[in-house]
Amino acid sequence: MKSGGISYFKIGELASLLEMSPRTIRYYEEIGLLNSVKRVEGGKRIYTEKDLQRLKFIKRLKHLGLTLSEMAELEGIYQVHRTNRKVLSRLLELMDGHVAKIDERIQNLTRLKSDILSYREKILTKLEAEDPSKEGT
Repeated sequence: MKSGGISYFKIGELASLLEMSPRTIRYYEEIGLLNSVKRVEGGKRIYTEKDLQRLKFIKRLKHLGLTLSEMAELEGIYQVHRTNRKVLSRLLELMDGHVAKIDERIQNLTRLKSDILSYREKILTKLEAEDPSKEGT
């Protein structure tokens, strides 16, 4: 829908474009990740291109592993300082923390894989030693 040269989206249209549920969009609004949503008569929400871009950014941050509380923290920083510089600095810190956690998980999974393969070899050796078809050969 267009009004005054500006495109507006109904919540269902926005949800479809973003492949997320209308409930998720409303929840992001409730917790303050999506601000300044406009309402028309009857209280129906309408969303702008800016809202669409904001939700794409939220979706990307979620894909990168940021939690909703971390995203809310970034929003709070922006509301106080009104500059992306502080937000981006904190985002780098958060991402570095997530990379460190991923590295730790990779190390743990590598050790687990090694343990499983070692145990598997022991089981195979035991099965071969107990193979009745090899008795008397």
